Amino acid sequence: MRATIVALLEKFKHLQGSPASLARGTAVGVFIGFAPVMPFKSMLILMITVAARSSTVAALLVCTLICNPLTYLPLYYIAWLIGDLLLPGRVSWEILQATVGNMREAGLVQGMTLAGQMGLDMGLVLLAGGLALALPLAIASYLAALRFFAWKARRQNCGAEA
Repeated sequence: MRATIVALLEKFKHLQGSPASLARGTAVGVFIGFAPVMPFKSMLILMITVAARSSTVAALLVCTLICNPLTYLPLYYIAWLIGDLLLPGRVSWEILQATVGNMREAGLVQGMTLAGQMGLDMGLVLLAGGLALALPLAIASYLAALRFFAWKARRQNCGAEA
């Protein structure tokens, strides 16, 4: 796993493009990586990076580093914690336990109905928490990536002049 992360970081360092485009791509990757939109990540990255004229490759690399099989559970748990703070009373741990208990005692149809209701509330809580986490991190990553890629471009230009 460590070798994979190192390889992805090396690819990131060697990306080609304008610093602004690469920084926007990085921010999109961070935003989508932290947002709880699992089945739509690649599609959203492609749509946003094309519309924002940013680096799709940078976004995909960063998103893969952030959101992978090792980080899914911690990211969703953090999104749930933040979402529960933002939307209190929708899906607290106690409500989740009570609903699961009710589902065990209910029949199949009633259990599916309870799961559907819980799914909608859980989706709202995860989305609110994930977006609240993703937005400031995306802004910070844009600023950091812009500085990094501008520094890299200056270094390359100085090397070309020598």
